[in-house]
Amino acid sequence: MTRLVERDEQLSRLTALLCQATSGTGSIALIEGAASTGKTELLHSFARSADGACPRRADGRGPGTDTSTDGTPADGASAHGRPADGGPGAGAGADGALLRLHAICSPAERALPLGVVSQLFLAPTLPAAFRDRAAKLIDRLASTPDTGAAERLTAQVLHGLCMELLALVNRSPALITVDDVQHADPESVLWLLSLARRIGPAPVLVVLASDIGPHPGFSAARTELLRYPHSDLIPVGRLSQRGAAELIGQHCGPSATHRLAPAFFSASGGNPLLLHALLDDWRTGRNMAGRSYRQALLTSLRRGGPAGLAVVRGLAVLRGHTSEALLSRLVGVNVDVVADTVRAFEAGGLLSDGDFAHPNGRAGVLDDMPPQQRVALHRAAARLLQERGEPATAVAAHIIAGEGADGIPATRVLLDAAESHLLEQRFAVAVDCLEQALRGARDGRERAAIRVRLAQVEWRSDPRAAVRHLDQLAGDARAGLLTPGDTIEVCRQLLWQGRPEEATALVERLRAAPDDDPADTGARLRAFELWLMCTHPRPARRRRPVLRSRPTAEGPADRSAPWQRFSAVLADVLIHGRHEEATERAEQLLHKASVQRGTVWTGESALLCLMPEVYADRPERAARWCEAWRRDPWTARVPMSRAELSAVSAEIAVRRGDLAAAVERARAALEEVSAPAWGTAAGLPLSSLILSASRTGQLPIAAEYLRVPVPASMFESRYGLHYLYARGHYHLVCDNHAAALADFFACGELMRSWALDTPGLVPWRTGAAETWLRQGNREQARRLLNEQLAWVGTDFGRVRGQALRLLAACGSERQRTDLLGDAVEILEGAGDRYELARALADLSHAHHTSGEQRRARQTARRAWHVARSCQAEPLCRELFPGMAEHEVDGTGALEDTALTFLSRAERRVATLASAGYTNRAIAEKLFVTESTVEQHLTKVYRKLGVKHREDLPALLHHDIATSA
Repeated sequence: MTRLVERDEQLSRLTALLCQATSGTGSIALIEGAASTGKTELLHSFARSADGACPRRADGRGPGTDTSTDGTPADGASAHGRPADGGPGAGAGADGALLRLHAICSPAERALPLGVVSQLFLAPTLPAAFRDRAAKLIDRLASTPDTGAAERLTAQVLHGLCMELLALVNRSPALITVDDVQHADPESVLWLLSLARRIGPAPVLVVLASDIGPHPGFSAARTELLRYPHSDLIPVGRLSQRGAAELIGQHCGPSATHRLAPAFFSASGGNPLLLHALLDDWRTGRNMAGRSYRQALLTSLRRGGPAGLAVVRGLAVLRGHTSEALLSRLVGVNVDVVADTVRAFEAGGLLSDGDFAHPNGRAGVLDDMPPQQRVALHRAAARLLQERGEPATAVAAHIIAGEGADGIPATRVLLDAAESHLLEQRFAVAVDCLEQALRGARDGRERAAIRVRLAQVEWRSDPRAAVRHLDQLAGDARAGLLTPGDTIEVCRQLLWQGRPEEATALVERLRAAPDDDPADTGARLRAFELWLMCTHPRPARRRRPVLRSRPTAEGPADRSAPWQRFSAVLADVLIHGRHEEATERAEQLLHKASVQRGTVWTGESALLCLMPEVYADRPERAARWCEAWRRDPWTARVPMSRAELSAVSAEIAVRRGDLAAAVERARAALEEVSAPAWGTAAGLPLSSLILSASRTGQLPIAAEYLRVPVPASMFESRYGLHYLYARGHYHLVCDNHAAALADFFACGELMRSWALDTPGLVPWRTGAAETWLRQGNREQARRLLNEQLAWVGTDFGRVRGQALRLLAACGSERQRTDLLGDAVEILEGAGDRYELARALADLSHAHHTSGEQRRARQTARRAWHVARSCQAEPLCRELFPGMAEHEVDGTGALEDTALTFLSRAERRVATLASAGYTNRAIAEKLFVTESTVEQHLTKVYRKLGVKHREDLPALLHHDIATSA
């Protein structure tokens, strides 16, 4: 048995009082403390140790057990001085032995007159004659009718019972212990008061254990007991943090104590019962505050009686930290009782600062409540909080838990709460609010509006979750239950999910709407038409809609939604060709309307905001915004925003030739939101990944992502153009020229038919021209490239550089170097490292063909370095076959392929010759003849394709230190 922790002082005081009693001076002690702070354990521990606690009295009678002349224990006692049954307090020894009487009070027996006295006086170990006399007195009181003489009879019976006990203790001192005395019946309390007035000169110690708190039936008696000079109050508090650690150490050992003590103390508040329960949970399943903890807490809370239980249930419903007045109104308990109850539970560690110390405690109380009562309390709490003007989020939580509310506008509260949660990005809670509002909506139009919002919110976390609403929403739109703005949202989601026919039908309904709609509805529809033309052209009007008052980035009069303004910017880039103006307006708009701020104002927000600058050949600006939003904490908590930004970053990385980053970010986009959830927009991340993997030589990866199923309707959207272009390049790398041409020309046919034939979107002509060149059809390639150059003019440096590089292959050798030089210069400014590496490689070949070997080698080395920085391994191998694994040398120059064919002697001679040494100086330095030097140089010139020592590669200079 473990030693009691931090109870030595209490045990010492009780022992001293017992010694006084055995010496003939009676006392009454009240052990008082909060519920479950170990009072019962202290009472039992003291009773077990009472026999040997004090020395024998001078007259030979003491607390030890009397024995017969042969040394055997007297009747009714064990060899250790305890009752034969081993109980803590129901025993009577022989003459001089300590007489121990014990009773346990319960609220269930408060209506039983003298129920506690019956436990004490009718114990089987007491003398039979004594029990008979006591039983007669108890029966006499219980059978007395409630008359005017009852009070006098009660006094007589209580006096008689006291005299019987005093006569019994005349032979042996007595220890009377009563646990939970605050629940004693009124008659027994009166008897205790009577005994307290008489035990001063008697060898009796009465030890009572009571919880602190509001106990009306015992409060007056407590006050009277403590005013007697022979009474003593012994407080019992919670364990300190050090005491809790000592208790944990007794059960778990010192190694686990340091690790467990802080959490266990926080959850228990130092309450011994809760600490033991936590230890049980830990021993049985390594659980923190599990089943045992919840059960122990409930047991302790029930000791507070019906009022105390009602208070903690109210706290559980209100989630703590509430006013006593509100709690009083909720549970129907007097506010003073509420305050006393909370203080009492806090004193015992059952509550902490007016709330539960551990969330599992609240969960246990809620689970223990009858469902109907829990629902009723939540509904009442919702009404009370609404009356107090509490935030909608607080009221909505109770409406959801109570599955409705009475007497308040629940739907409006839930909708307001949902918007508040969205501002804090608590999407799951916002969905709960909207779903409850949907269940409680009054009519079809209100349900339809709520369902639209619910689909919007769920789309931001996972577009697949919003699919469950689409059938009903499409029906609502056809039935005219949705506003034009909500119908537009439904159309957008239908198009995203690959249902263009239904979306087209709804768009036609919008167009056929009466002309007397509000002006903002007309502007919204016109902006939607622009977005359709740029993203899903088939449902769009065949003519180009023009906004009557195009949104601007400045001015208080502009009240259009952000998606409307960005739709106009996108149309300016892809349809109207106003690139400079559009990108300037985009920058202004991006500063004012960030994708991550506010509520969910549109789907595809990052795609709509950032892609205009990408298509306008301003990837640096788009990259800056992309990175800023990726670092923003708001965006970091929105799965769809993270996925969109990763997809845009991947497309930017492709256009800048950062192929490794493009693969990484495109994969991140598809891991954040799976390809099926991307719907028709899957073409954007997939195209970046396929194109980058093809260019880096990772053809199995590109083939894997080409096998990912995509909706057929994707090829009727702007995102399908990206996919076709990337797939065409994959086929080109695989030398499947027919398939490549089919994809490039399909791309071009769609772009022309949709009036989106702009090189900033996808330069399909360069892809087709490169395929024609691979097939040797220079005329077709030249025609496409000239068209491409006419389209781009002086804009779109990246595409212009690509076209010039390919056009050089169509012309004469004399023109080739000039065209490639222009391509290199343009691509350097455009920032596309992959295309720059290809242009440099082609320029190196052109120099080699024209006999400029030094320039060819220098350009090839530069091309290799640029290609290596892009991780374009196929291009590196094309530049220097068999040299893909070679590293740069100490000076940063690459070993030329031809140098590997030089012998050691030839290399040493060539190195000194390139440094300016004469043949004689070389012969002296290497200790060979001049003839040998000349022979070596002849072989070097032939192997390197040079005629003079001035043409020897400059990179040989770094070997001069080792050539001696």
